[in-house]
Amino acid sequence: MTGDLATVLPHALAHRQRTALARPDKTVAAVLVPILYLDGDPHLLYIRRAHDLPHHRGQIAFPGGRHQPEDATLENTALREASEEIGLAPDDVRLLGALDDTETMGSRFVITPFVGIVPYPYDWRPCPREVDTIFTVPLGTLAAPGAEHLETWNFGGTDVPITTFPVDGHVIWGVTQRITRNLLDILAGDGGGN
Repeated sequence: MTGDLATVLPHALAHRQRTALARPDKTVAAVLVPILYLDGDPHLLYIRRAHDLPHHRGQIAFPGGRHQPEDATLENTALREASEEIGLAPDDVRLLGALDDTETMGSRFVITPFVGIVPYPYDWRPCPREVDTIFTVPLGTLAAPGAEHLETWNFGGTDVPITTFPVDGHVIWGVTQRITRNLLDILAGDGGGN
């Protein structure tokens, strides 16, 4: 996909068949997939979750969390959580649209990701109870040939194939890897889809 992401991505997101999951046995959640421009190049912003959280501790993620009754929409959930976790004011986000819903396996969440353009530089304020690192990765790095690795990880005695993005000492895997791949597929014109 060529052109300014703030212009072309909303159109691409709106004119595709988005996967929406209805899983009444799972917890509904939303994340913000922040895009920022650093030296003119688009980057994705990631967090590393604090090590003492009940779910996904120490994992690379996008800012987000479970839908609360006071959230009017899932977009509100993503914006509220980004505000709480990294100090990003909702008014500073230009939402572009939603990616495909995806679900976690072990913790039983169904997540709706919302892509948004965020300003840079910005006075990030990570919540120490929830976030221990904020970092960015150029979209070009993630989209480059060979950026993804297929590995075999052992979970409770079972070998499981896992696709990862190893980047600058961080390993992006699981639901965060799948959300990232969905965005990259849409940007490449492949439409995405889980």
